[in-house]
Amino acid sequence: MYRPPRWLYSRWYVQLVSFVFANSLFLSRFKGFCYPVLNCWACPSANFACPIGALQNSAGAARLGLAGGSSWWAVIPLYVLGTLLFFSALFGRMMCGWLCPFGWFQELLGRRAIRRPPRWSWYIRYLVLAVLVFIIPFLTSEAWFSKLCPMGAIEGAIPQPLLHPELRAEIGWLWYLKISLMIIILTWAVFYRRPFCNVICPLGAIFSLFHRYSAWRIDYERSKCTDCMYCIKICPQGIDPRRDLNGHACIGCLECEKCPYDAIHSRPMWNTSCGTNNFCRRDQR
Repeated sequence: MYRPPRWLYSRWYVQLVSFVFANSLFLSRFKGFCYPVLNCWACPSANFACPIGALQNSAGAARLGLAGGSSWWAVIPLYVLGTLLFFSALFGRMMCGWLCPFGWFQELLGRRAIRRPPRWSWYIRYLVLAVLVFIIPFLTSEAWFSKLCPMGAIEGAIPQPLLHPELRAEIGWLWYLKISLMIIILTWAVFYRRPFCNVICPLGAIFSLFHRYSAWRIDYERSKCTDCMYCIKICPQGIDPRRDLNGHACIGCLECEKCPYDAIHSRPMWNTSCGTNNFCRRDQR
């Protein structure tokens, strides 16, 4: 029986370290840097900026810039888009599977979840990206996704009034709506596998556009597969890795690489030779 490499079993700890790294306060001087995960910048201990929040602010500023006579090129958020493109080109959606605190939290809640959102719902996140991250912020100059974000509720909307009593008088219907959406999504995550990632997350939507073409590849070797369904059972997204490898729903968590028959492998795209360590295999579908 094939024994997967030990580093594949470190993902839970990497996610924990990522959460601490993003919210440990000691790097708060770098809050202008966009950490490529869904982590609220309003968290009292946040070190970095949220890329989705930065995109919304840029969309809102773009409208004012264009009204003031600026060109389209001048209002494009090159830094934020460049950061996301850089990480996407290298790792695709692996940030979702290995670094994102909210994805990790959903997995903790849904350890026994066996259902997954219907396949058609996977495309809703692209609508969320277009409407709540770009179109509405552009028209209103307000970051509406951040006003509703469940991770923002956990890290910002709840602790901020607790730490700053003067903010409690400003709590209104929007705060209660945000908390209600958070409760709904967290309850959903108990019964369905990473539903926010599958259906809603606009950051995952951006990464998924490049996942199939990223530098880190996942290969499936049909000749070794016994159709034991182990990869489907262990996948936190609830997809069939035999058919959806490197697809837009895959989060690059590499759980399927724990295949007991050594049928699934990952590799950097430039490594096309297979050595004795079984590090890479070409897709033989």
